Amino acid sequence: MERVDRVVASLAAYDCAPTFPTPGVVVEGHPAYFRRLQACNVEFAVHSYYHIDLRACLPQEARQQLLRAARAFECNGLEVHGFRCPYLSWSTALLDTLPKGLFGYGSNRAVRWDVMTDSISRRQALNYGIVDRLYLPEDANDKVCVPSLRTNMVEIPLCVPDDIQLYDALGLGVDAIIKVWMRILKKTHQRGELYNQMFHPELVDIDEQVFPTILQEAKALTPRVWITRMRDISTWWYERNAFWVDMIPTRTGLQLEFHCTPRATILSRGLALPGEAWADQYQLIHSSQVDLPDGVRPFIGVPATAPAWVHPFLKEQGYIVDASDKAEQCSIYLDPGYFDKLAGQVGLVELIEKSDAPLIRFWRWPAGCRSALCISGDLDALTLWDYMTRLTAH
Repeated sequence: MERVDRVVASLAAYDCAPTFPTPGVVVEGHPAYFRRLQACNVEFAVHSYYHIDLRACLPQEARQQLLRAARAFECNGLEVHGFRCPYLSWSTALLDTLPKGLFGYGSNRAVRWDVMTDSISRRQALNYGIVDRLYLPEDANDKVCVPSLRTNMVEIPLCVPDDIQLYDALGLGVDAIIKVWMRILKKTHQRGELYNQMFHPELVDIDEQVFPTILQEAKALTPRVWITRMRDISTWWYERNAFWVDMIPTRTGLQLEFHCTPRATILSRGLALPGEAWADQYQLIHSSQVDLPDGVRPFIGVPATAPAWVHPFLKEQGYIVDASDKAEQCSIYLDPGYFDKLAGQVGLVELIEKSDAPLIRFWRWPAGCRSALCISGDLDALTLWDYMTRLTAH
């Protein structure tokens, strides 16, 4: 417990509260302690009932592990909004078995950032690869690291390499770990994405030296980094998903009405509209209504032949997408030939963002923040007895 208290205290000094995915059996063993942490703004997420590999279970058995864990939290007076499978042992079949409303979010998809600059030995690479194969991460060069909305929950990705890979597998010291994690922070900020930094409380001696540097840098970046918890990211993503734009033809052009909450970040570029400078040619728009001259359509035109994922993906990133017969009149039109050499999600976003064509869009994060940061630590056990329980779990 002492190591957990140290982590919580070190983060609280920077107005940051962690999210601890925790097995239900551990919660049942120490309910008063977890209630005390919850009173300190700490968030908890389900981490199965027993800390077992859910891929080794049938989907219905894995589902029961998550349901039993959710009941354990509820019966002990603890809020729970999301879940993470032990060892990231999720499957699409498991997610599809979970009833809508049971969890607001899941955090099981790992995104690997290629930020290693120093050479590593064959043995180090082998050790690193063992954990990497367990996590089955997607490549940040191809996939954007932002939440995505499923039919029954929001998926909040996490970032690797984590502390186990860097310290245990590669044998890196504090300074080297700081360099690696700092690179991820700066890359996610530059790309406007999420840095969900995963750690393990058993490495508190390392992590409590690293976190202050990361958080100090995050607070110094501009536009701001939204430092928050996973439950708040989930709430925001649902809120943001309901935003929409009404396009009203006028005598002189087009009027846009933004239907959104006051937290929305509305950006424009290449247009003579009132606003304040933000970043990357963009300015913040503070009005919920703007007038565009005739012939100006600062949207993304998508052809009917585009892959099925393109339209919903662009909409979830906050772009205003036009797939109508006026798509070719948009300031950015995704010519059908582009998709013959499609470079994935990241390539598509880079194509749009590197263009100097006029554009209006919702940004990914609230209140003018450019990127987001949350810190989540798998709290697999508190005592030696908890670790022994893992050996006999079934």
